[in-house]
Amino acid sequence: MSGYYYGWKSFDEYEDRAEKPRRFGVTEMRSPHYTLSSSHNVLEDIFESMGQFVDGLKFSGGSHSLMPKPFIEEVVKRAHQHDVYVSTGDWAEHLIRNGPSAFKEYVEDCKQVGFDTIELNVGSLEIPEETLLRYVRLVKSAGLKAKPKFAVMFNKSDIPSDRDRAFGAYVARAPRSTGMTMDFR
Repeated sequence: MSGYYYGWKSFDEYEDRAEKPRRFGVTEMRSPHYTLSSSHNVLEDIFESMGQFVDGLKFSGGSHSLMPKPFIEEVVKRAHQHDVYVSTGDWAEHLIRNGPSAFKEYVEDCKQVGFDTIELNVGSLEIPEETLLRYVRLVKSAGLKAKPKFAVMFNKSDIPSDRDRAFGAYVARAPRSTGMTMDFR
């Protein structure tokens, strides 16, 4: 491994990082996925050692739907003790398909267990803008924040390879492939 250098990231005390709660430069971590074993200890270790840099905790891919409510409440409580907001991750779109009443129940359940933010995966919802805005208002009226997730998908062959890149020049398209690339913003 000669030639490689690994250095520690240092945070200068004069760095441009606002105090928590931050509105920009936010760091959100994913967790506790689908495992219940020792998640509390892992989260507590992260919050104790790096909590000043963690702004949000996101339950990924609907993992919270598989967990008992008391477990979620405990995770949320620990996060809040360290000024960390808690987000549902992208799960709401599965409930929206069951109609507005199912989504309203979901919002109330999320509020009850202590979530701060409900994520709405705008790309997969495929609903009119007015409907999306109604869902956002429903989330906000419950005292929670709505976080839209925008994902742009495009065909991998639409990206010029390194040898084809030329600033400002026309680049002929490569034949279409079946591979997809995603860019999350």
